[in-house]
Amino acid sequence: MTLPTLIANYKNKVLLYQAKNSYSIISNAMQMVKSHNNLDSYGDLFNNSYTDDEIIDILSKDLKMVKICKKNKGGCWTWDTKANKKMYVNGQTFAYNHNYLTSAILEDGSVIYVTRYNHNGDCKWENTYNKTDAQGNPIKDADGNNVVGIIEENRCGAIGIDVNGKKGPNQMDADTWTLDIYPQKVTAQYHSFLYDDNLHYEKYNVGEPAN
Repeated sequence: MTLPTLIANYKNKVLLYQAKNSYSIISNAMQMVKSHNNLDSYGDLFNNSYTDDEIIDILSKDLKMVKICKKNKGGCWTWDTKANKKMYVNGQTFAYNHNYLTSAILEDGSVIYVTRYNHNGDCKWENTYNKTDAQGNPIKDADGNNVVGIIEENRCGAIGIDVNGKKGPNQMDADTWTLDIYPQKVTAQYHSFLYDDNLHYEKYNVGEPAN
């Protein structure tokens, strides 16, 4: 192998280790949160009765944080995050902005955000979104209105984590992950690193046009 390939492989192994370690830390902390607060379900905490700021304050008692950044205040998650592969909005690749979310810097230097979904404790809600074509352009109906899709959900909320903070690549499935909170479990179900010991992400730049 060439030296650049060896270096890239080493960096990926480090990120893979950090991802597994962060998943373990957060999963264990969530179990303690559930026990210490006498929760029958994670939906008892991740619901409309609590703000995201209140949720992260409760989590901080069992998850070691060195700084907490409240919603719309910025300061913890200050960078944009790319998708794991090329996705498009209005014909160009884009990056997610998490800076407005309730977030925190953990003791190990990783950064998390917390978001609860729109439900009253049963973790059942509908995710409504505008459908788009392969280039990320809104699909219109015959009257020129956006075509809307609806997905029935049973996730209570989510915890996003960037395992190395502001340091790159700042990309999903590389150094950034979303842990889904269900009534009785915390899972990284949409990421395969727990099962095949590999990172699956595509290198690209924000603003690339669709082919």
